[in-house]
Amino acid sequence: MPGPCLSCDRRGEQGLTHCSIGQSCQDGVLGAGSREGSGGRLQTARFASFSSFLDGDAEAFNLLSGPVVRLRKGEVLRVEGAPNPDVYRLRAGWLACSVMTAEGRRQITKFHLPGDLVGMTSLAAHEATETIEALSDAEVEIVPLDAFAEVFNNHPRVAALLFLWSQEERVRLMHHLAVIGRMRSSKRVGALLLLLYQRAQLSAPSRRTSFTMPLTQQDLADATGMSIVHANRSLKDLRERGLVTVVDGLVKFRDLRGLIAYTEVPTVSKRRTDWI
Repeated sequence: MPGPCLSCDRRGEQGLTHCSIGQSCQDGVLGAGSREGSGGRLQTARFASFSSFLDGDAEAFNLLSGPVVRLRKGEVLRVEGAPNPDVYRLRAGWLACSVMTAEGRRQITKFHLPGDLVGMTSLAAHEATETIEALSDAEVEIVPLDAFAEVFNNHPRVAALLFLWSQEERVRLMHHLAVIGRMRSSKRVGALLLLLYQRAQLSAPSRRTSFTMPLTQQDLADATGMSIVHANRSLKDLRERGLVTVVDGLVKFRDLRGLIAYTEVPTVSKRRTDWI
């Protein structure tokens, strides 16, 4: 089933079931330790929003598997610049990808949740393009490059879905860049919380306007390009506006429609995929 959106005209538990983030919505909750589907199989819901799966698609996706690596919270899976980087499939937990600026500051570029393929950008480089760190206890599989070769050569429809997924990631990164470069601090934090909520819904759709996340205020600051002091002030501002609260990792949207309007998160529409 498609992941949730945060705004449309249909009415739901809090007056809406869709949103300007651009997926079909179910008001969601996801725990930081959520796992993939039974047997650890690749969570096809992460990709199924593009198109209904045909016979054999799920089996082809599950070719992208390999040895399991378990991580503790705070453990680094790999560092930026490491040679011969691997690609991973996230089975459980949350990961953050980051780069280090010339001034020695950490900039989080991406968050990954169960079902994601992690480290794909390094396929085009001899060295790792980013550092990957566990924000919670996590479990990944190392996906051998041979598996990608098999999928691309023998399952072109699935290869096309992977291409669409990479373009979706590119759009998300564009929005992230716009948020950091052009929004005031409280809008940056609010937009990030909305985008994390949308992504959490892809892994575990639900009907509640809340979710849990393992991010610290430092993580929020490093993802939005501000100091931890400004991140804390931004959370306070959002709370005083009656939009959202964050307490011990539990994010509760008090006025989801109001937060969407306040942050002006851009609408992303899905194109037809019947050409695949």
